[in-house]
Amino acid sequence: MRPQNHLPVWQVRDQILSAFESGNRLVLVAPTGSGKTTQVPQMMLDSGLAGHKKVVVLQPRRVAARTVAARVAWERESQIGAEVGYQIRFEDFTSLGTRISFITEGILTRWLQDDAALNDVGVILFDEFHERNILSDVGLALVKRIQETTRPDLKLGVMSATLEAEPVAAYLGGCPVLISEGQSHPVQVKFLSHADDRPITEQAADLVESIVNSGEPGDILVFMPGMGEINATINACRAARTHESLALIPLHGELPAEEQDRAFAPNPLRKVVVSTNVAETSVTIDGILHVIDSGLARVARYDSERGINTLFLEPISRASSDQRRGRAGRTAPGVCHRLWTESNHLNRPEKNTPEIQRADLAEVTLLLHSLGIKRASEFDWLDRPDPAAIQRAERLLISLGALRPPAIGSGDEGASDITQIGRLMLRMPMHPRYSRMIIEASKHGIVPPAALCAALVSGRDILMRVGREDTRIKEARELFEASQDSDFYTLMRAFEFARKSNFAVEPCRRYGIHAQTARQVEQTWQQILDVAQKNRLWDSKAPAPAAQASPEQGDPLLRSIMTGFPDQLCRRRDQGTLECDLTEGRTGTLARESVVQNSKLFVAAVIREIESRARDGLTLLTLASAVKREWLEEIFPQHLTTRIEHVYDQTHKRVAAVQFVRFLDLTIEAAAAKDFDDAECGKCLAAAWSREKLTLPLLNHEVKQMIARVTLVAKSVPELGIEPLTPVRIQQIIAVALKGITLAKEAQAVPLVPVFKEQIGRDVMKYVEEAAPAAIRWPADKAYKLTYPELAEDGEPAPPELQFKLHECFSATSHPTICEGRVPVTLWLSAPDGKRLQSTTDWPRFKSVEYPKLRSALQKKYPGVAWL
Repeated sequence: MRPQNHLPVWQVRDQILSAFESGNRLVLVAPTGSGKTTQVPQMMLDSGLAGHKKVVVLQPRRVAARTVAARVAWERESQIGAEVGYQIRFEDFTSLGTRISFITEGILTRWLQDDAALNDVGVILFDEFHERNILSDVGLALVKRIQETTRPDLKLGVMSATLEAEPVAAYLGGCPVLISEGQSHPVQVKFLSHADDRPITEQAADLVESIVNSGEPGDILVFMPGMGEINATINACRAARTHESLALIPLHGELPAEEQDRAFAPNPLRKVVVSTNVAETSVTIDGILHVIDSGLARVARYDSERGINTLFLEPISRASSDQRRGRAGRTAPGVCHRLWTESNHLNRPEKNTPEIQRADLAEVTLLLHSLGIKRASEFDWLDRPDPAAIQRAERLLISLGALRPPAIGSGDEGASDITQIGRLMLRMPMHPRYSRMIIEASKHGIVPPAALCAALVSGRDILMRVGREDTRIKEARELFEASQDSDFYTLMRAFEFARKSNFAVEPCRRYGIHAQTARQVEQTWQQILDVAQKNRLWDSKAPAPAAQASPEQGDPLLRSIMTGFPDQLCRRRDQGTLECDLTEGRTGTLARESVVQNSKLFVAAVIREIESRARDGLTLLTLASAVKREWLEEIFPQHLTTRIEHVYDQTHKRVAAVQFVRFLDLTIEAAAAKDFDDAECGKCLAAAWSREKLTLPLLNHEVKQMIARVTLVAKSVPELGIEPLTPVRIQQIIAVALKGITLAKEAQAVPLVPVFKEQIGRDVMKYVEEAAPAAIRWPADKAYKLTYPELAEDGEPAPPELQFKLHECFSATSHPTICEGRVPVTLWLSAPDGKRLQSTTDWPRFKSVEYPKLRSALQKKYPGVAWL
């Protein structure tokens, strides 16, 4: 053992152990450098709190899981994979004797599928929880659920340097919160005095040159948002004029392990480590005294264009910038250079938005369904996601065939069951769209080209967008357009060109290809192939078609592409237009540069909303791939429906019977049908009237007064149980009246009064005549006709109206009412010449209060009338 009890977290060791001895949950807030990541797992194991089970530590990043495991193994004088191990995607360095496992959050979700109670885990620690990754939120909720059901003995700890502890502690039932003060060294923060418009890579390289040439000691850590910026920064640093040689070392999650280790290993030269945010937490790079922070990161958010999560370049939060600053003060006082101004800093968000509230939820929703949690919206979330995001995820999973549609009338409406395909998709750590593509491709032995298609659509477009004037690039790019069946073939040929050119920038640029993006596609492609092989969907040793595919491979690849995007099926309106109809009632325009110009049906892998001068906005359909109807029938028969519907033909003024074939809710075929249904004809005409496509002259004043009177009585005397004539009910009665009629002119001749009376009922009409009469005797015995206003758009009735000359009302001592005295009539009082003066629903009050105010003026204007 190599004890590290000098680290600050050991000062609260007794409190940590006491909290876990008396309970099963703890939140620990300890600053950067306190040793929480390496020491707390060992405390748990050595104290016996884990019993004979494992201590598991969740890390948000693969680099941290691997490097921290190596550090703890060294401290315990053990080999990695023996007592201490780690497991990340594609790597498993654990054994039966492993007692401390550092894993990424995705591994925990895989474990839960195989062992829902985590029976071999005694303690589970969520490290760097402030990052609020979607899988850490889900993992915490699931572990909490296990504790509260089958495993109260399971110990749960949440650790972070910058976490707001109180909400998490409250979520965990008011568990204890421990704060370790730590002993970090001071770090001086330097902001830009004014905004610098140069690329951040140039700014960072200039700072590296300045620090080195100033003679200040210490290694340098530069934070950049991605691999492209890392490489550009290193190239800029190579061109810098420094007084000493430098070890320029990249660090990001896609590097091989031995390359990552270079950042942590001693070096005779001054190190300049250029890293993504993998170096922001958990890991310590000894010797770092200077941090140069670009202030940017790539953040996963739902991308509506691709229907998946995409990394967007965004400014980091103040909490993240504090984490990065702390890297300079781990071993000695340091300096943090921020490539933004102090005023910009104050305008940044205080903390990270939880990924659960900004990302696509398809993978998580599928996981919850696999664990029997069928209502993700009702799950016990720490921060509840947008219900619309959950609904969107469930619709996608149903369309992919991963979930069954909810069974109507089962008593469990709104809940879906996971399918066998869904369970297989879940075992592949990738977006469900891509796992579905790979499953279909495996049936035809074309996993490599399908995996390449998934890689091509998962990130940035490898082809540059060219303007009309870029004729040279356009002509060069035509070499890649060898098929009219799919835009993917164009991208695949372009990728193959870039690969054969070794992703050299200049040759790629001549053909309008992003060389760096194409290189990233190759990495993603290989990762997808590794997953497919691990799940026995592809054997790398078996003979396979050419990796880049070709149109000669034909239908199988196009079928596989279709299975990933069934919810983005498009139907051309006709051959002479690019306008298309999509599922969910959407419309869009196929991109002019698409090669898929002759297919009536296709899927659009990318759907972009763009501004247009000609209209409010344009939905552009790109990366299209042709679809044949028989593929829909073979692969997604559950989404196809055929039914005869009656529609109103406004041009010919008649009802037409049409047989519709729909995929989900998109009509893919419509043909005239011969058989008419009498009731459906009536409903069709009534709907046409409701949409103001058909006029019904005999829906006259008498009918409208009847509707108003019945509805007024229904609302005013509810104990009678009379059904109000709402707009929906009115349409139903009209449908009954027009049953069996197909021609508009015949419908317009049907008397409606008797039908309404019949549908309302004789007894109801009799009471309505009494409660809401057509005429009323007031102020004396003479009957005056009441006018009932037509129903408002919301279906609410209004009191009837009665117009009287003011001087003829003086004998009245009460106000007229209907509906058993519950509804006062609205009196419109007019002058002797009939001009309206004022309305009232309280005649006695008007006579005593309002009339005296009007009397003088009325006497002057109408002297021949006896004004009281």
